[in-house]
Amino acid sequence: MTPEEFIQREKEIQEAISIFPDLEMGEAYQKYKEAKGETAEMINLTSEDYKAVKTVILKTFLRPCNQPGCDGEQLLEGVCEGCVEGKAGFKSKWTCQKCMFRELSKKQYMDWYEELK
Repeated sequence: MTPEEFIQREKEIQEAISIFPDLEMGEAYQKYKEAKGETAEMINLTSEDYKAVKTVILKTFLRPCNQPGCDGEQLLEGVCEGCVEGKAGFKSKWTCQKCMFRELSKKQYMDWYEELK
């Protein structure tokens, strides 16, 4: 699995969740793939292939903190639709691991990958 394949899969999962909001994520994804005449492939989270892809992606989602005097790194995180930030329309946020500064974004977590890679 390449990082691009992983990102595409994650985008499909997000779309499935929006189409089938009352289902658990895995069930929604399976139903989504079935509707397209495809089979949903589950990922082995302990496989070396998955770990390598995840490492590449996580490195992509790091950037230097932009706050004066802070030399930490900001990590991109997804925002839950049910939390306060999600209800306000935000989809992702950059959080500094050192000073805890947060910058909210209305851009989807997975859409950032296309811009940052």
